[in-house]
Amino acid sequence: MRAPPAMLHWPAPPGAPGVVIVPGYGSRKENHRDFGEAVRAAGMAAAAVDLRGHGETGGNLDGGVLGDVAAALDALAGAGHAPLGIRGSSMGGMLALHAAAADRRVRAVVAICPARPERLADRIGADWPRGMPLAPAVTRDDGVARGYWHATGDEAVPWGATFALAGVTPQPMRLRIALGGGHNTLQHDPAVLAETVDFLRSHLGA
Repeated sequence: MRAPPAMLHWPAPPGAPGVVIVPGYGSRKENHRDFGEAVRAAGMAAAAVDLRGHGETGGNLDGGVLGDVAAALDALAGAGHAPLGIRGSSMGGMLALHAAAADRRVRAVVAICPARPERLADRIGADWPRGMPLAPAVTRDDGVARGYWHATGDEAVPWGATFALAGVTPQPMRLRIALGGGHNTLQHDPAVLAETVDFLRSHLGA
């Protein structure tokens, strides 16, 4: 049986909503302290996860990585937090959208410059992302609030892919395309940080 992934927690009283923070490829939980602290300041709990093969979580990155996000959701739910939200960046954004579709406890998700499965597969030299197309995960009319943020200057994931994804996403949905920037700029931009916390807070009832 696999050990649970390493996590960094920002606590809140039981009964408050909880937000899982999913880093991108090559990133780790400590890189997202700014967002975790902003979530806690908004009255919600947060848990940032080291995905398998990253940070303090052992093993190799593989197709079971969605289980690491599920483990973080379980940890927040086990501490008495509901409803739940997810914020993911790049590969983490792709995983966040899939986790939101798979877990009814999740009521809001933010995807920042979400990776496209085909491009991610080419980058990491593995085929498992190709089995995770995004359109089926976001077209379900399940009441989950989905927010997309993307920079036009993103050199890794074309912003048009996220624009198209938003076009097939039912309401409630929010799309923001920011001029300029790059693949890693929006997740730490103070304005985007505030906007995404507000999006999660409003749809999680904090």
